[in-house]
Amino acid sequence: MCGRFESKKIELSVIDLFKEKGLEIIVEDDIAKRSNEDIRPTEKIMSVLLKQDVYHLTKVNWGIKFKEDSPLIFNSRIETIKEKSYWNTLLSKNKCIVPMTGFYEWKTENKKKVKYRIFLPDNDIFFVPAIYHRDKEDMIFASLITTTPNKFIEKIHHRMPVILDFANAISFLNDDNEINLKRLIPFDDRNKMEMELADD
Repeated sequence: MCGRFESKKIELSVIDLFKEKGLEIIVEDDIAKRSNEDIRPTEKIMSVLLKQDVYHLTKVNWGIKFKEDSPLIFNSRIETIKEKSYWNTLLSKNKCIVPMTGFYEWKTENKKKVKYRIFLPDNDIFFVPAIYHRDKEDMIFASLITTTPNKFIEKIHHRMPVILDFANAISFLNDDNEINLKRLIPFDDRNKMEMELADD
């Protein structure tokens, strides 16, 4: 995880969330042109970055690419971020949040891979923290932060995205690494998660 996720009719909802909290947000792209229900690696994804104390809603490339011939890194393990100084620096200086309405996992049933949509029934939108790299051409490549699974997800997969509500997502963009590393943990099992069959 995370191999695919859903961002369904989410653009205006994200903007409204910021307005409700009295937070200024600048929309950098024509984000309303596309609302994808099944977003795959290498596609453009919406994200929120904090630049000079102002929030920006923009599209970035899903998958960090350091060089022309380097592999794309779609997900970054929180364990790696903690252990390696370069990744720790990215968390400190280059972080963003990615709004989602759900994500997908495949569960083996009767020797077949079955696709499920996983979502939060009490929250239409949640946010996955990410780190990013900006190349020489000023293109941004982002990688979602993953952690060990909670009890709900461990029946399906050995990893899960870190999931934050709006308040914690905003704090993530503003806080330092010491605080954020305590925040980037598996989703609390006391909160509801559900899954449903999804189309291929």
